[in-house]
Amino acid sequence: MAWPIDPEVMAKQSREFKAAARAAFLDPAAPLPGAEFPFSKAFSEAFAKDISELVSLGAQVAYVRLGRSPEDMSAYADMVVHVAARLGVDPPESALPRYRGRTRPADQPLTPQQEQGFSELTEAVASPEFRKRFLYVSSIYGQPPPTEAPAPSPAKGKGRKRRRPAVQPPPEPKGPSESVLEVIDWKRAEELAAAAEDGADGWNRRTRRRRRGRCYEWVRMALQKTGLWTDDYRSEVTAKGDWKRPRRAYSFAWAMNKLESRRRQDPFADRRAPLRRLDLRVDPLVRGSILVFDRSVCGHNARSGHIEVVSSISPLRASSFKFHEVKLDCLARAANEGKVHIYVPHRLDPYPPTTEVAASSGPVTVPAASGVPPTTAASELSGHDR
Repeated sequence: MAWPIDPEVMAKQSREFKAAARAAFLDPAAPLPGAEFPFSKAFSEAFAKDISELVSLGAQVAYVRLGRSPEDMSAYADMVVHVAARLGVDPPESALPRYRGRTRPADQPLTPQQEQGFSELTEAVASPEFRKRFLYVSSIYGQPPPTEAPAPSPAKGKGRKRRRPAVQPPPEPKGPSESVLEVIDWKRAEELAAAAEDGADGWNRRTRRRRRGRCYEWVRMALQKTGLWTDDYRSEVTAKGDWKRPRRAYSFAWAMNKLESRRRQDPFADRRAPLRRLDLRVDPLVRGSILVFDRSVCGHNARSGHIEVVSSISPLRASSFKFHEVKLDCLARAANEGKVHIYVPHRLDPYPPTTEVAASSGPVTVPAASGVPPTTAASELSGHDR
């Protein structure tokens, strides 16, 4: 066959190849696109770069489809996301659930095409241009949960001025570790990380005295900017002067415990609280995650704990009233002991989700939009909310 040296012909071949590669990437039963092209010599020379990119893409798809073996989950997940981005999957991280449990024997030989894909992917994900939005914490990922994660303990009264009875924390919801990768709102998580980062940018010597110890307030402002701060959080955490519900950084985890317990009884209740608990044993740490540390954990305040938003993965840091370094060893230890609580924005699907639910429950008024409810005014948070 004589191949006319026409850019439109090459563009058509490229679209067809990428469509086949995307189908093979998303469906293990779909065949991989062919690695050989029956082009004429003149055509191959004229479009050598385009053909090389297609060969590279096919090799990378062929490799990641095998599953991980020598590399850890974090490196393999980076490879999956890189290939997803090349194939136009949006967001590319949405491909992670399909590949989470895909493994292969360590001694399985690779074809030349797969070897090429492995070497190219290793180089691509190690490049400084590869911007990560997640990180699997290898020291805790895949580990069994502890026998029983301790709940945050109430503050003990000191001196004559603190005679009030101790406030017992709400119990954490019980159950097996669940992945939330399929429901993460990656766009909203990015917005939350950016809002928290913008707030921390204002930290300097002049603002240090005014800001220090107000991590809760700055995280709340980031949540409010992105439409994630709702009346439910505010009412569950505390109102000013209400000593029965602590008003400190760790209080956010207390509120989430109540809201999550409510969600398990009524799946539609979490529409008013668009955050979901993330477990590092099954999921990666995500840019835009909210970290809530219990008191005296990882060097944080003994009275209030600490709350912050993960604003960067590489380097790994978080933001509240300023930037904070996230120490992986301490984070993993706290997660294993149940002393850090992690939450991510999740997508709000249309309500009700199916026509069957609507039919069984009678007339239902469907909201005009399926986004996040209107935010409230700024809550009154004291300076002791670190």
